[in-house]
Amino acid sequence: MSSSGLCTFLPWDSDFFGVRIARLDVHRLDDRVVSSASEWCRQQRIACLYVLSDPDDSETTLSLERWNAHMTDIRVTLQASGLGDRGARTPVRKSNAADLPELRNIARDSHRDGRFFFDPRFSRERCESFYETWIARSHEGFADAVLVAELNGDPAGYVTCHVDGDSGRIGLFAVGATARGQGLGKVLVGSAAAWFAGRGIEKVSVVTQGRNTSAQRLYARCGFELLSVSIWYHKWFVDE
Repeated sequence: MSSSGLCTFLPWDSDFFGVRIARLDVHRLDDRVVSSASEWCRQQRIACLYVLSDPDDSETTLSLERWNAHMTDIRVTLQASGLGDRGARTPVRKSNAADLPELRNIARDSHRDGRFFFDPRFSRERCESFYETWIARSHEGFADAVLVAELNGDPAGYVTCHVDGDSGRIGLFAVGATARGQGLGKVLVGSAAAWFAGRGIEKVSVVTQGRNTSAQRLYARCGFELLSVSIWYHKWFVDE
C-alpha cells in the first residue's frame, strides 16, 4: 500500500473493483484536509476514496457535504467482555474446503446491508462477488477461524474469528435465508465466544451496519454493548 500520511492506496480493492481506490486515514475533516486529499487523489489517479468519519464533529459533516461525498453506511461497533464459553449444543465446527460452494452462496445473498450495495457506482453483481471472495479468503487464512453451523447436514451459516493481540473480533457473520428464524445466529455467536474463550481472549468486538437492526438486537442478546458509531462516505473523482 502506498501512503501519503493522509491517504492510503488500496491495491486489493482496486484490483477487485477495477478502479483505483484509496482510504482517507483521518476521521475529522476541514477545508485543509479536503484540499490536500483531493490533490493527492488527483495525482494518484484515484477514482474512489473511502472516508470513515466521526459523526460528532459538525465541521466534518459540512466538509463532506460540500465535497459531494456520498454517505454509504453507519458503522456500529459493539464489544463484549468476559463472555466465556457460550457455545450452544447445536454442532458448530471449523470450515473445510467442501463447505466453500455453499458458504459462497450464503455470502452472496446475506450482506446486502453492506456499504458497497448502497453505492450505485459498484454493480450489484460485483458486490455479491465481493462477499463471496471475502468468505473464501477467510477460509484460506485471512481469518483465524471460520466456524460453520449445519442444518440437516448442510452448511447453513458461518462466523469468522480474528485474533488481534489480546482481543478478538468477529468478522463476517451470516445465516442462510432458508435457515433463518431457527436460532442459528445465536448459536454461531455463542460458538465464536467459546472459540475466543478457549484461547484466553475475553474482549471481543464486532462491526455491523446501522441499518442492520436485527444483527444489533442479536448481539445485544449475546452480551455485546455499543462501543462507537462512525459514518462511511465514498468520494468519487471520476466526474471531476
